[in-house]
Amino acid sequence: MAALFSPLFRVALRAPSRRCVPGLSVVTQHRPLSNDAETSSKRMGMMIKLRPEHKEEYIRYHAAVWPGVLATIRECNISNYSIFLRDDLLFGYFEYSGTDIKADFAKMGKCPETQKWWTLMKPMQQPLDNLKEDEDWWAMMDEVFHTD
Repeated sequence: MAALFSPLFRVALRAPSRRCVPGLSVVTQHRPLSNDAETSSKRMGMMIKLRPEHKEEYIRYHAAVWPGVLATIRECNISNYSIFLRDDLLFGYFEYSGTDIKADFAKMGKCPETQKWWTLMKPMQQPLDNLKEDEDWWAMMDEVFHTD
């Protein structure tokens, strides 16, 4: 599986249940957020470790994410994006509403400002020890429960 862009984000397609974009890996077995195919979104969860010595710096950066990075996230059909921290574990959640996640993440990976952001974030993070073969940074989580 070829990398699409930086080591932080890679889209890999596997049959039939997973798509992974470490940096953002994507699981495709999610229930849509609505019944309307036009507005359907997929909920995505991911995890990575935060190096303890970078905790304050990571929090400080994320308190003021660069406008160009935020704009690129929105342009790539990602919304409701949050990152949570407990001890040294980061949990990311977002909703993807596009129709071609591979193209959207390739677009994100081409953004110079996003590339600079990733370059700053990568040394602060540490991948989990149990990454799947198609993950190289963030580890994806499978949704096992949801209620509205």
